[in-house]
Amino acid sequence: MTSKLGIFSIIAGLVLGLFVLISKFMGTAVFISSMTISTFFEGITDKILDNISNDTVYNALYSFFYEIHLAGVLIGLGLIMLIIGTVIGKD
Repeated sequence: MTSKLGIFSIIAGLVLGLFVLISKFMGTAVFISSMTISTFFEGITDKILDNISNDTVYNALYSFFYEIHLAGVLIGLGLIMLIIGTVIGKD
């Protein structure tokens, strides 16, 4: 099951990334072109970042929440779940 979720997450990330590339190529600025994790969880990410005092961790989480596109997060999460699913074996 984990490997199936990983494959679906990779496909969703690739489709989202394809839509972003098409919208950038056509010159249309839709909300998909700037979609990050903070787009959905603005209040939660602000609270998390406000409570962190270490600059290194703050910078890493800030780039994860605000700078990395959601397609990259989905592809990375899918790869992790696919690797875990193949190592675990049969589900």
